[in-house]
Formats: sequence, C-alpha cells, structure tokens
Amino acid sequence: MPEFPHLRLPFKVDGILKPSGKRPRTKKHEITLHNKRNRQEHGNYLSNSAQSLSRSWTELKDEKRRKGILTPNENDIPVFLKVDTSAFNIDSLSNWGIEVISEEPDGYIIGASFDNLASFQEKVNKFLSKEGKYKDTASKIWEVKTDSNWRRDELLKGDLKSIWSTLHNESIYMVELGVSCYIHNKKKYPTNSADLTDEQYFQKVQEFNEHVESLNILRDSKQMEREGEIEKYLQIYGGELYDIWDNETDAVYFKISINGSGLRDIVITYQYLFEVKLSTTYNIDNTSEVLVDDYDFEIERPAENAPKVCIIDSGIQEDHRLLSLAIDTASSRSYVENDDSKADYVMLSGHGTKVAGAVLYPYFIPKDGQYQLESIIQNARILDKSNRISDRKFVPSLLEQIVEDYTDTRIFNLSVCEDSAYYGTHMPALAASIDKLIHEKDVLFILASGNLFESSQVEGNPGIVEHLNNDRAYPSYLDEITSQIASPGVSYFAITVGSISISNYEDEDYKSIAGEGFVSPFSRTGLGMWGNIKPDVVEFGGDLVINKNSSQIKTQAELCPELVNSTLHNANAVGRDAYGTSYSAPKVSYIVSRLHAEYPNESSQMYRALVVQSARLPGHCFDNPTLNDIRRYGYGVPDLNRALNNTSNRITFIQNGKVKPKNADIYKLNIPTELRGEGKNYKILVEVTLTFTAKTRLTRKGSHSYLSNWLEWQSSKYNERFVSFRTRTIEYLQLDDLTVNQNGVDEGLNSIRWCLRENPAYSKNEINRNNSTAQKSWAIIEPHQFAEEFSISVIGHVGWDRNLDNETQYSICVSFESIGTELELYKLLSEAQVIVEQEVEN
Repeated sequence: MPEFPHLRLPFKVDGILKPSGKRPRTKKHEITLHNKRNRQEHGNYLSNSAQSLSRSWTELKDEKRRKGILTPNENDIPVFLKVDTSAFNIDSLSNWGIEVISEEPDGYIIGASFDNLASFQEKVNKFLSKEGKYKDTASKIWEVKTDSNWRRDELLKGDLKSIWSTLHNESIYMVELGVSCYIHNKKKYPTNSADLTDEQYFQKVQEFNEHVESLNILRDSKQMEREGEIEKYLQIYGGELYDIWDNETDAVYFKISINGSGLRDIVITYQYLFEVKLSTTYNIDNTSEVLVDDYDFEIERPAENAPKVCIIDSGIQEDHRLLSLAIDTASSRSYVENDDSKADYVMLSGHGTKVAGAVLYPYFIPKDGQYQLESIIQNARILDKSNRISDRKFVPSLLEQIVEDYTDTRIFNLSVCEDSAYYGTHMPALAASIDKLIHEKDVLFILASGNLFESSQVEGNPGIVEHLNNDRAYPSYLDEITSQIASPGVSYFAITVGSISISNYEDEDYKSIAGEGFVSPFSRTGLGMWGNIKPDVVEFGGDLVINKNSSQIKTQAELCPELVNSTLHNANAVGRDAYGTSYSAPKVSYIVSRLHAEYPNESSQMYRALVVQSARLPGHCFDNPTLNDIRRYGYGVPDLNRALNNTSNRITFIQNGKVKPKNADIYKLNIPTELRGEGKNYKILVEVTLTFTAKTRLTRKGSHSYLSNWLEWQSSKYNERFVSFRTRTIEYLQLDDLTVNQNGVDEGLNSIRWCLRENPAYSKNEINRNNSTAQKSWAIIEPHQFAEEFSISVIGHVGWDRNLDNETQYSICVSFESIGTELELYKLLSEAQVIVEQEVEN
C-alpha cells in the first residue's frame, strides 16, 4: 500500500441540459453565396455534370458487358463532389439519391448514386426554378468531378499509387480494401418536452431504440452484400480472399490477392470502395552493441497474482536465464502460419526478447544481488523468421484473435509498426481495430511511435542520413510530414510511446545528436490524426552520435538502453540497442503493470490516465511548450512514483464515471484556508487528466466524427465559487454542438491559464486538447487565485451517434503539488474533503 495513496475525487453533482430550442445560425460561405447569386450558371453546371457522369458510366458499363463482365451494382454511379461542409450535412446526400461512401479533405465526398442521379437532377431543377424545400440547397454543392481520375487519386494509398501506371495485367497483387457499409440514422432522439407524459416519452424512446436495432440488421445485411460483391470480382479474375475485418459500424476491410486487371477494375468500378493499399509491411528495430556477460544476480520469480503483459512480437527466447522465471509458457502461442515455434529468430539478437526484457528490467539490469520480477510475460509470436507477418493474415483480425485468446490479460505491448509515416485521411484499419478492442474489452495497448531508418532510399520515407545530407538539421527534420508517427501508433485510445535521450556524450570526434532530455533523432513525432496529441508520452530509447566534421552518424553504447538479448544466434545475454521506440514502449508497459498490481479492479482507462497524469515535459520546455514540443514529447516522460503514489507535498484525486451527451458530472474540491489568500510565498501546480473511449467509425474524418460521443473537461476560473461554476456549466450544455466543436467558449481573463486549452486560440501552442481522448493540462496557480472550492466538470457531447441515452465511461485525475516550499499539502487537502455524493435537480 502506498504511503500517500490516491484518493477518490469527491462530491459529484449532475448537470443536465434544459432544452432551449435555440440553434445559432451558421454564416454562409462566400462560394455558396456566389452560387446562389449566379443560380442559372451554377445550376446548369451541376445538371451538365450529372448528365456527363451518367453517360460516362453507361459507356463503361456497356464496354465491360461486351467483354462478358458484369459489374456488381452496375446501376450505381460513383460520384465525387465537393460541398460546403460548414452549412451542408453530408449525410443528407441520401435525399439526393447518393450514398456517402467517405468524407475526404477540403469538403470532398466520395459517394454512389443509387438512382442514376435522378434525385440529384430533380434537386438541381428545383434550384433552377426556385421551387420547394430544396430551392437553395444546390448552392452548397460546389463541384462535381466528371472524369474518373479522381478514383486513382483518392482511393489509392501508399506505394500502390506510385506503381499504378505500371501494373501488369497478369501479375498478382496482395491488397487491402476498405469498403463502406454504413447505414445513416435519420431519426432524431426524442425530446422530453413539457407536453409529453413520462409514459409517452418512454414510448418514443422505445420506438427510437427499435428503429436503431432495425438499422443494425440492415447494416449487417449490407455487409454481407458487400462481401458477395468483392467475391464476384475475385471469381471473375481468379483472385483469393484471405481475411476480413469488420468494424461493425461503417466499414469492412478485405485482404485479397488479385491480378492487375482485376485490381484496376475494382478501383475504377467498385462504387463502395474508399481506400485500397498494398498489403502492409512492418518494421522492427534490430541493431545491437554487445556487452560483457558478467551479470550474476539472484532472480526472484513474480508473484502468482502478478499482472500479465502480453508481448505481441517476434517471439521470445523463453529459456533465457534473465527471463525464464517470468514466462507464462502455458499461454505461449505462435500466430505464424505453418510454424508453431514461439522462439525469437530475429537476427542478430532478437526483438521480442528485448521487448520482454524491457518490461522486466525497465531501468537497469543488475550485476549482482537480488532482483524481484514484477510481471508475468506472455508470448504471442506474430513475426516469422523473415520478420514478416504471414501474407494470409490481416493484422486487425489477428489482434482480435490474440485478445480473445488471452482473455485474462489486460496489458498488450505491440512494438511492431509500419515502416513509414501515416498521414491518411481515415483512421487505418489496424489502429481502428486496436481502438475497438480497447473500448469493448477494457484492455490497454502500449504502442511504439515508430523509428526513422538510419538511411533509406525509399521515396517519401527518407532516413536520418538523407535528412542531414539535404540540409535538414536535427531536430527540424522530425517536423517533416515523412517523420510522422507510423500506424498503429495513431490509435486514439492506446498509449503511444516515443523516445528521448537520457544523457549527453562527447569525445574528440563525436557528440550526441540529441543530448539529455531531448527527442531521440530517430523517434517519429506527432501530432496524430486530426490534431490529437501523439505520442502520448516518451521514454528513454537511445541516441546517436554525429561526427563533428561531417554528417556521419553512428551508435555509441553509452547512449543506448541496456536490453536482454536473444542468444539464439550467439549474441551475448545482454546488449545495447540504439534504435528504441520499440524499447521505450515496454518501459511504459511496466508502469501500467505496476498500476494493475496496485489497483487490480481499476479500469484500463484509469491506468492510461495515471500514466499520462504522471508524465512531465523535459525541463527545457515544461513552462512554455510550443507546438513542436508537444509533437515530439506528447505529455512528457511518465514517472512510476507519481503514477502509483504521492508525497507529503503532492496529492492526486481519481474517479471513474459515465456521462450522457448534453450532460455533465461536476466535481468540487474544498480548498482549505491554509492554501489560499494573499501573502503566501509558494505556488501550486495543478494537473488534470481525462481519458475515455467510445464507439468509432472510419469513413468520416475528424476527431468528433470518428467518435460516437466525446467528452471534455472544464474547470472553475480563478476565485470562482462552485455555484457559479455549476450554473456556467449548465449554460454551456445548451450550446449548439457545432459552436462547441468549432469555437469552444472563451472564458475571458479570469479563466485559469491552462497550458493546453480547449481552443487553440486561447494559448500559444496551437493545441486543441479536445481533439484527444487523453486530455491533460496543467497550470501553476497562486494561493490568492483559489476560491474556497476548486471545481471540475466532465461534459458529454454528441458525436455521430444520435442516441442521447448512451453513456460514455471515463477516468479523471486531479493533482495538486506545492512548488517553492515543502508543504503538508497531502494532509491539508485530504482533511478538507467531505465525501458527499449528491444529486441536484435542475
């Protein structure tokens, strides 16, 4: 039991929306106004475009029929149009006879007309004649593409785009297809108005829920149709289906092999495709500096009830003398096709073995004495002897199988990632599958952010040497788009870990590139998808040295983390590896395992919250972090002691909860007189972290379109009493969601100067913390700025799900730490709290 344990955040009050019926008007875009003023010209453009599309599709369809090929859904016409997203709800395109397949950047929509563009043409005619409900709506549709080149430009991802023009008709290509199967819910959740009895309102809610259930059945039926359509292409062209992954919301992914002719046909004609890419390749770190094997210490096996950490990797040398006592051999599995071995074959010194060792020995490997192992290691081997995942395996489905197989495990370390940056529009399938597992199974994945190669001649994926030779100096080359985090590190709910250097080095010829406390020269950086904070945290993963008179770089043992080597290929039992986000991640897995041991009944999101809460940016950027600082370090370096415990001058309050959209949980902490008022010569560091998960969908873009519901936290202002804060929170709940998403609320000069704000306009670092599902910020508050209470609200918002009864579970941490003097802050704040839970009607 910690000496200063975390305490429960007390005194929760519910804030509930009072429907106002008000909806702010949206200012129309100048292009929309121009189209409306030039009605005849714009209407004719849309009409002519629709006719051209229809003719082109008929010609393509007839050409294929002459060759004896029948296109699935041959009457559905692919369309690509641009709309005014500030004023046009893209899902309302169904009223125009168009199914939305996916949302793309800059207002572009991939869609499919299911009535030969008849409804589209009808709406355009209403616009031309100024008639009816849709007399002005067409002004919000800005552009319609009439050629088919957009399918190549928009659907092809990664290397497939670069080889598209050279595809060989008979060559076989292994590809992954993303296919839309979304059913939009047009029905609004019922409002409990004053003229309804409770029974009538309950009936309306029941009707809504029955409607949603019917849509779920339609969605499953649509997925089966999509599967049948892909199988038709495979039958025509002699392809093969390897695997399917279904996110159970709006997308289904297929891993297939098909010849070049068939691949071209799918890309050009399959209406419901939103992305296609070559089968993914994955990267692992693999260098080693040998250390003298003089490790002679007594190892104590972990307790029987120690937390389990599943290493999803290249296998583990399970009989390694530094690891064997911690390995759960009974649970070891190989997911490598036709290879049951669980060993680590990575040349020269292993990879999964090193990752497992970094969980067990996160800070050092002792030379002598006794050492207590604190985790049970489980071995899920996914990489074969060539460091590849089987072509017949689709990793999103594979991870689902692994989590299903390890039913008693809640911590999964995945230090395997793609070998290049991810900067697509939609969440990649692998990251989305991890998000789905975290949300549904209450597990936690710890992921590596990925590494830059030392040198790489691959176009669009330069290595460190190439950056330096092209006059891109450290650390600025880490801000290039090609240096961004690799998939699956962009996952919204996992903990993604980057790397920093732990020390400085300099001799006559070389010096360290990064130096103590600075980002490692190989560590991939954020931000993540749609501006969310990635990496979440950083840990010590190594550094490189550079020649003082040239751009030559090399490893230096003193700068590399000490790791357990696989000895299968005659390496020593211990070595050092220079490239380390793979080995940064398991250090965080170790912290999570310790949290799991101390708080076995807590949610995985609480473990995530406590890791983030414990993190601090390096000293050189803690006070005023820039955008680039957050991109490189996330929330900083986590600390085991802060995650697990407190001190006499630090206290942490934690709480789990669940909140509906348009509702808020409001918490109050009493601030004793000893900590507030004038004339005190200390300051208080206040830190707040909120974490949550939600259901997700893939075919839209943006944080709040990815999530079914989303949350944010807000705090009281300087010297603001609880009653005022509660009133202000309820007023905030009445705001339109569009206003909240775009602007937040400016709280004026009296708002606490949180380092990361809910609107980037309020701070200097351009970060919107509401774009993340791990929302942390911190502020230094002086005693005279505290009121008698400090208040925090957790506020629920609507995402893509219309059901206002759906609750989003969350975990929240609030910490206070005295700065400038030793202060019995833990004692003062703990004694000031009266643990009362109270419901207040609005």
